[in-house]
Amino acid sequence: MFLDGSNVERLARMIKQQAEQAQFIVVSLRRPMIESAQRTIGVTQASGLSSKKL
Repeated sequence: MFLDGSNVERLARMIKQQAEQAQFIVVSLRRPMIESAQRTIGVTQASGLSSKKL
């Protein structure tokens, strides 16, 4: 969350290029990261303060 918009996009491109050679697990709320992912898993906080997988 601390990267600015252009650096998030640069990092997302770098991970996408490197993903041909390795597997990455990224936790992010930034749209460029989420949009460039091959797969996403969403988690939200349910009522009662527990989390659930979407």
